[in-house]
Amino acid sequence: MVMENDIFSGLSKFGLSPYEIRIYEVLVLKGPMSSTEVVKLTGIPQPRVYDLFNSLIKKGFIEESMGKKKIYKAIPVSQVLKREKDWLDSYSLNLQRYVENKKMYPDRYSTFLSLVEGYDGIIQKMQSMINEAENEIIISLSSHKFYDLKEYLQRASSRGVTVAVLVFTDEDVQFEGQAIVRTIHGKPTEMVISDRRSCIISVEAEKGNSEYALYFEEDNFIHVMSYYFNQSLWSVSRIVKNFYIAREIKFCNIWLTCDAIDFMFSRGIKLDAEVEGFYHDDRRTIKGEIIKTERIPFVRNTFYIKSGDKTYSVGGKTATLEDIKMINVKLHPSILQQ
Repeated sequence: MVMENDIFSGLSKFGLSPYEIRIYEVLVLKGPMSSTEVVKLTGIPQPRVYDLFNSLIKKGFIEESMGKKKIYKAIPVSQVLKREKDWLDSYSLNLQRYVENKKMYPDRYSTFLSLVEGYDGIIQKMQSMINEAENEIIISLSSHKFYDLKEYLQRASSRGVTVAVLVFTDEDVQFEGQAIVRTIHGKPTEMVISDRRSCIISVEAEKGNSEYALYFEEDNFIHVMSYYFNQSLWSVSRIVKNFYIAREIKFCNIWLTCDAIDFMFSRGIKLDAEVEGFYHDDRRTIKGEIIKTERIPFVRNTFYIKSGDKTYSVGGKTATLEDIKMINVKLHPSILQQ
């Protein structure tokens, strides 16, 4: 009889039936064997076993020997799961692209609001937002929440997400990896803005069941919170780690993008870029060279990109004056392309 171990039941997520899981488990744990041996160990009826072998071979979980007397061998777990992970990653990317191109409503009109209760619930929601971010995370935290989330932020940084962290503390802050890190004094205002598509703001800063937070996906709300973060917190904070140079740096918020551009320009760095956004309600990607920024405090943050013979002004996702309403941008500093 097969060893009782629930961990193998997870293989059902890969399309394996209970009988197929039994066969794979036996072959993984016991090694190559004949059909007769498999039948004895699994209790699967003999008439069924050959169809199951063929199914597992087609699915890439086992292989059979040549010759009349077949021996069946399990493909190593690491090899099977890597193949499935590679397929899932590719499928997920293609599905996301298809949905973005075919869905019947644009992101900028979506609205969602919910209440998150309790310290653990807020931390879990923030973790999820960090893990799901593809381009940019803007986050302000008390020191204890920062250390609760530090590992997740470092993982995001390692996969190429731009991380801008503001910690409410009087002490030094350590962060391994590339990130923009600042500190500030005062009572913590705790929030996360992920890819400028979702935001959570903690209403109470005390640890305990009374703490709760608002989570929302709505452009105008996110615009207000991003503006508050920039003007009331970020602009008056102390720099711990400034902008960095990488082959590709991704942003979603226009003010942080302009901060980065000004930082690069002050060091004589040429910037090529890919801007994704709305041009007269037509979603498109524009590639070119960034030539300047225009910034009016409390009013606008704009940069200009030259593509061919045309120069476009780029503003934030809710911009009204610029040519492009930016969704995200990828900066390519020329210093690393020589």
